[in-house]
Formats: sequence, C-alpha cells, structure tokens
Amino acid sequence: MEKTRTTLDQWITLQAVVDCGGFAQAAEILHRTQSSISYTISKLEQTLEIEIFSLEKRRAVLTRQGEQLLALSREVTNKAISLEKVAKSLNYEGNNKINIVIDSLYQSDEILKKIGDLSRSRKDYDIDLKRLLLKKTDIFGVKNYDLLITHHYVESLNPIFLEQVEAVFVTNPNHKLQHCQADNILKSMEKTTLIALESTEIDGMKSIQTIHVPNVDLAIQLTENSIGYLWLPKNLVQKELNNNSLKELKTANKKSFYNFYMYMNKNSMDNEILRYYLIDNEKIK
Repeated sequence: MEKTRTTLDQWITLQAVVDCGGFAQAAEILHRTQSSISYTISKLEQTLEIEIFSLEKRRAVLTRQGEQLLALSREVTNKAISLEKVAKSLNYEGNNKINIVIDSLYQSDEILKKIGDLSRSRKDYDIDLKRLLLKKTDIFGVKNYDLLITHHYVESLNPIFLEQVEAVFVTNPNHKLQHCQADNILKSMEKTTLIALESTEIDGMKSIQTIHVPNVDLAIQLTENSIGYLWLPKNLVQKELNNNSLKELKTANKKSFYNFYMYMNKNSMDNEILRYYLIDNEKIK
C-alpha cells in the first residue's frame, strides 16, 4: 500500500495561512509560532517539489499550482473530519446535535422562530445554541459549529448574506454631544470617549479615548451613565431609546449599517437540514 508523504497538519496549516491572511495570523489562530508555520509550509513545498507561495511586495501569494493544491486539500481535510464525526456517532445512542453560534450583535425573532420550527419538526436532534461576542479572528477558532451567524465577512468561508441592520450612535440624553450641531458633531466625537465592543470596528472614526468592553450589556450601562458614546445595531438599543435612557446622535453623514452573514461548516453532516429550515425554506427578512 502506497503511503502519503504529506500530513493533514500540513494541509490544514496551508489553509490557515490563506484563510487568515498570512503566516503571523495563522500562527495566532493555530496557537503556534510563526517560525513553526513557515517551517511546515517550507517542508510541504520540499516534499512535493513545488512552489506553493511566491513573495510579492513582502506578501506571500499563492502560485497557480498553490491555488490548485489548496482546493484539493480542502476536499481531503473535509473528508477526514467527516470521517471522524461518523466514527464518533457510531457509539452514540442519543439524539444527534446541531450546534448554532450567533454573534451577540445579532438579534432577530425571525431566526429564533426558524430554530423553533427546526426543534419541533426534528425531535431526533438536540440543539446547542450559543451567543458569543465574536472578533473576526474568532471565526476560525470556533470549533464544532454547524451554523454561525456574525457581521464579519470572510470570503474564503463562503458567507451567505442574511440581512442588513441599521446602526446608530447613542449617548445619554443629557450628554454634551447631544447639544452639538450635526455639521460639527463628528469633530466633537473625536474629543469624546468611545465605548467600543471588542469585536467592533468603526471605519474612519477617531476618539481621544476608547473603553473596550466584552459584552453589549456593559457597553449600554456605561453609555447610560454618560461615560461616552456607543455605536450598535439599532434594534439592540431600541428599548433604551424608547424609555429615553439613551438617545440617538444625529450626524450629517448617511445612515450606517451592520451586514450579517451565515456560515455553514463545510464538515457538518447536518447542512441539508440547516439549509432547509434556516436558509432555503424562507428568506429571513
């Protein structure tokens, strides 16, 4: 029997370098050193006697042969992971399990209704539902999910557009920013403390000080106490806007939005069920 000269670890490392955007980023996600990542790729190139990456402007770019190998390697690793999942299920006598991860910034009764329909129709499945505050790099580190919903866009993971949600700047109703003219408010915001979730990036915004917080509730509490201003999907602060504990800042700029996406785990054995109940059956509004 012919043996392979490469390992799954080498192919997974190659995929991580491409998906994460570089050797350093892959090292962070895989909890390894950058030199270890470089050695693994170099060893793979030596074993196959082929150049996988070329250096362009100090950036590693896949060669044409590298692109072909990357596509084939995904098929191999996906099948290997599926094989392990099947093996684990052989000795399991309980219900199958569907793991759904939803970003804390996404709130929708519609998706919960769809999960409810799934649970009522498929009693042979347990559902493990988690809400997490996700940074972009976290997506590559989340394990054992079947479906993941977040505002981060990762092209290599084949995002499925879910919906666009209006985002707003808010403060305490008595905050000094509320008294600024719309034309000057952005300059005033640069001199004001920003309350920022660890997972959120606001393009082009500058602030004299930023307070990074780990969850939405704490961000809202700090803002209600007039510590600074906050940027969130409007539906997450609608209750506070209604009871006047927070107030929207009117800026001269156009409206801003969060775009949310679904990611299906390519290795999941439940993709057909998820696609039917949560994606194809009805479009989420």
